[in-house]
Amino acid sequence: MFVIFKDEIVNSNDIRKVIEENSNFMITEDMSLRSKREDIVAFNMSINIDILNEILKDDGYDIGDENKEDLLDEYMDLADTLAFELEEVMPEKSIVKAYSYKYDELANTIKVVFAMAHKELGDLKLKDIIKRLLTLVS
Repeated sequence: MFVIFKDEIVNSNDIRKVIEENSNFMITEDMSLRSKREDIVAFNMSINIDILNEILKDDGYDIGDENKEDLLDEYMDLADTLAFELEEVMPEKSIVKAYSYKYDELANTIKVVFAMAHKELGDLKLKDIIKRLLTLVS
């Protein structure tokens, strides 16, 4: 889908490739059209728990000592952080919002809604869009 990015047109498939090449996220759905806006790139993505475990272990986090609920919170926080870090590889003057919303036991992944827009749209508006997108996937 083509999206208006200030004075440019951006293809959401190009953003998808950037995410897949620069992160461990897998895009499960392009939600840009479902955002009902012409200036938003949005994806439903997931990241494997094994990848998150490796990152936590590298950071010195002892996974074996945590109860399942605390560990799930760590997974969600880490997935959010990794999604926010994608702002570094997004087009110049873009802003990013992401929210981890589900642990998929069957796929062993954390599900994340991700949205990107030009910074002129504003953080509050992008946050509202993330909330709306979450109602579509929950």
